[in-house]
Amino acid sequence: MNRHHSLLRSKPLRATAAAAVLAAVLPMLAACNDHPPAAAAPGGNNSSSNGNGSASAPATPGTSASAALPAAVARGRIEVQGGLVELSPLQEGLVDSVAVQEGQHVKRGQVLLRLSPTASQAEVNVAQAELQLAEARTNARAQQLPALRRTAERLAEASAAGAAEPQRAEEAAQAVRSAESDVAIARAEADVARQRLALLRSQQGRLELHAPDDGIVVRVATQAGQRLPGSGGHAAITLLPHRPLQVRAEVNESYAAAVKVGMQATVTTDGDATPVTLPPARVVRMSPVLGAARLLDDAQRGPVRVVECILEFERAPADTRPGQTVRVAFHR
Repeated sequence: MNRHHSLLRSKPLRATAAAAVLAAVLPMLAACNDHPPAAAAPGGNNSSSNGNGSASAPATPGTSASAALPAAVARGRIEVQGGLVELSPLQEGLVDSVAVQEGQHVKRGQVLLRLSPTASQAEVNVAQAELQLAEARTNARAQQLPALRRTAERLAEASAAGAAEPQRAEEAAQAVRSAESDVAIARAEADVARQRLALLRSQQGRLELHAPDDGIVVRVATQAGQRLPGSGGHAAITLLPHRPLQVRAEVNESYAAAVKVGMQATVTTDGDATPVTLPPARVVRMSPVLGAARLLDDAQRGPVRVVECILEFERAPADTRPGQTVRVAFHR
C-alpha cells in the first residue's frame, strides 16, 4: 500500500520536470530557425540565370584584380618633342647686345642677340671699294673697244685694196684682241669682288642670332661685351619651343618585352604631395638598344639596364613642365 502511494506521487513530479525541460528547449529551437539564409555571392547564385537561360558560375575571387594589374610600370620624364634648342651665333664675335630675357616669349625669326659689327663692317667697306674699282676698270676698257674695232676694220679694208700695209692691219686687229681680253679679265675681277662683297654681307647677317621657332627663353648664358666662340662653343641662349609634350620612360629590361608600340598607359606625377593623373598616353616608339637607367629611386643601387620608350599624350596636359618626373603604368 505504501509502495503504491509512492509511485503515484512520483509520476506527477516526473511529468512536471519533463514539461519544464520542454519549455526551455522550444525557444532555443525557434531561435535556430530565425537565422536568415546566406546572401547570394556577387554575380548571382547557383539557381540564378545570366540572361541567356544558362546558369552563371560564381565569380572566382581575385579575377577582377588580376585583370586590372598593369603589364609593366616605369619611371619617366616629361619633355618637349625634339628637346630644348641650344643656340649660339654662327661665327665668333663680341656680343654687342642681348635682346631677350629669361622667361620671355619669342616669335620665329625674332632677334635674340647681336654681335659687334665693327670688324666685319670694315671688311665690307673694303670689298665694296674693290668692287667699284673693278667695275670702273671694266667700263674704261670696254669703252675703248668700239674705236679699236673701227680702226681695225678700216685698215683691213685698206690693206685688201692695197692702200695700207698688211702689217698695220694686223697690228690693229691684235690691239682689238688685247682690249677684248682685258675687258674679259676686268669683268672676271669685278665678279670676284662682287661675290666677296656678298659673302661678307651674308657673314654680317650672321652677326644676329634669330629664334628658329616660337617658344620661351629658358636661359641666357651671355651678356654684352662677352666674346663668343661661335657655333662650336657653349650655347648662348636656350629656347623651349612651342611643341607638344611627351614622356620618355625607362622600362626595366626584365619587362621590356611586355611593352609594345600602341599600348595605352596611365601617367601620374611623381614627387608631388598629391600625385596628379595626366591625360592618357600611348607608346609610339621603343628604343632598339639597352641603356643605363638615369631615373633611379635610390642612387645607391647598382647599374640598371633599361629600354627607353616614347609616349605621346592624347591631349595636351595642363600645368605640366618639361623635366618633371612621372610614373607610367602600361596596360594590356
